[in-house]
Amino acid sequence: MNKLALSMVMSVVLSATVLVACHAAEDDPAGQAGELRDPVRRANAIRNLQKIWSKALRDGGNDRNSDAVRGVLDQVVETMSSAYIENRMDNQNGLAMLDLLKEMRDPRSLPALIEALDWRAEVNEDHAIRAAQTLQFIDVPEDKKADVVRALATAVEKVRQARPIDNRMRIEMIRALGSLETRAATPALVKIATTQTEEQNFLINRLAAQELGRLGDPEAVDAMIQGLFLFAPSNPAMRMNDVAAESLVRIGRPALQPLLALLRGDNAAANAIAEAYIAAVRQRNAEAAAQMSVAQVVGEEATFALGSLGLPDAFDALYAETTAEDTFRKVNGAIALVKLTLNDAQVAQVRDRLRSIYQGTSDDFQGVAFKAQLIAAMRSLYDPGFLPFFLTQIGNADLHPQVRIEAVSAYAMLANKTEMQGLTTWLARNTNDAYHENFSQAAQQPSAVADACDADLACYLGKLDDANKEVVRKAAFMVGRLGRDNADAIAKLTEKLSHGDLEVRLAAVSALDRVATSGAPAAVEKINELRTVEEGRAIWSQFSRQALPVAARLIARGSAG
Repeated sequence: MNKLALSMVMSVVLSATVLVACHAAEDDPAGQAGELRDPVRRANAIRNLQKIWSKALRDGGNDRNSDAVRGVLDQVVETMSSAYIENRMDNQNGLAMLDLLKEMRDPRSLPALIEALDWRAEVNEDHAIRAAQTLQFIDVPEDKKADVVRALATAVEKVRQARPIDNRMRIEMIRALGSLETRAATPALVKIATTQTEEQNFLINRLAAQELGRLGDPEAVDAMIQGLFLFAPSNPAMRMNDVAAESLVRIGRPALQPLLALLRGDNAAANAIAEAYIAAVRQRNAEAAAQMSVAQVVGEEATFALGSLGLPDAFDALYAETTAEDTFRKVNGAIALVKLTLNDAQVAQVRDRLRSIYQGTSDDFQGVAFKAQLIAAMRSLYDPGFLPFFLTQIGNADLHPQVRIEAVSAYAMLANKTEMQGLTTWLARNTNDAYHENFSQAAQQPSAVADACDADLACYLGKLDDANKEVVRKAAFMVGRLGRDNADAIAKLTEKLSHGDLEVRLAAVSALDRVATSGAPAAVEKINELRTVEEGRAIWSQFSRQALPVAARLIARGSAG
């Protein structure tokens, strides 16, 4: 080999050596972040940064505020954010960088996340999804929230189809808007909640209404009043009245006057939606629609929302409802009154009104259902003063057996050991009654629990863990009667919110509403967890109507405290 050739070979070797020497060490955070700009080194740098990040978390005991973790974040996040923006066309590595930024949850990644939200169909929808997911875990600075809201609102506005990935984008972007906890997100969420198109599944409307509840913005009151009546165009049975009522309760007092106007029939938009709802029902069940009117549909939702709001200011309007000629309105008004925060004089008025409406209700098919509902409303006052009235109804052989059974259940659920003797004595004296066996069966388990516990709260708390659902229901009612502001009572009732039996859940959430006068964060968390896990399931659909407004009231009580 001549000298010239040898010189060239040595030059190449030395150059290669220099290049190798310039590569960052595998455990160097800043160096590896810098190599993200090199298309040849990018994938390797991402793998090394993932290892560095995992080690930092381990060294910091999974504390994201530890020195080990903060040290890595300070050297990596901004460089990675810039590298993502500069290399948007590298889809695969770009998504990998977003995945790592999602793990890091650092607000310094906001420029990259906002950039990722500017998605293109069939190109980088996954980038937008990952950015929206990340925003749900980042503590976005107040002065940046408006920019993030604009980016999210623009991104979700671009979603116009019904592909699975479109729904994923909608869901994550809506959740991100709510997670920002800024009222700047209200207009975007209102638009989503009230938009009805074939391309948008109605569950998306429900989710937007739910996030509006989290914001508690009075600007959303009108939209959520409409939400009390909105329904899926292809399925009028799918509604959002439960989440709309929850949102109105979380907004609180600003919802009061608009709801009172709704009850008076003064909300033209709501009336029109109610009319459309009845028309949609008519297409599927003309007989059911024939029993409906706009006044009934609007009145039912207005009274329910006002009752759920719980403000004593609604007393006069709801009491007036109980004097209406229409029995449907009377019953709904009475049930709503029971939920209000009342003074002693108002409680006495409600007791008398409940009995009066009950006595004036006919015994036809619809009247039987109304009477059963009224007895359940009386029971929900947890007032032992109703026990003699229940016993009178049990003994009235002219009543429909459904009403008498409801009275047996109400008596048995509320009575302590001494009080239970009234029912057991009646059963012993009336063995020839045609429904004696049914009554005895309904009273058996509650009676045994009352005998064992009498007025001992701790005993009833122990019974909440029983395998028999009727024992648990009885215990829940007695805890509601005896456990006002008791921490153990609140904790044990919270556990029962996820019980497999709907009636147990309803008893537990009703009791919680009564006893947790200063709020119950764990109960709210449990209800939200159930919503996430059970949305779309029958048990949640039946439970949410009661559970969501109660959760909203518990939040309000906690905030007031």
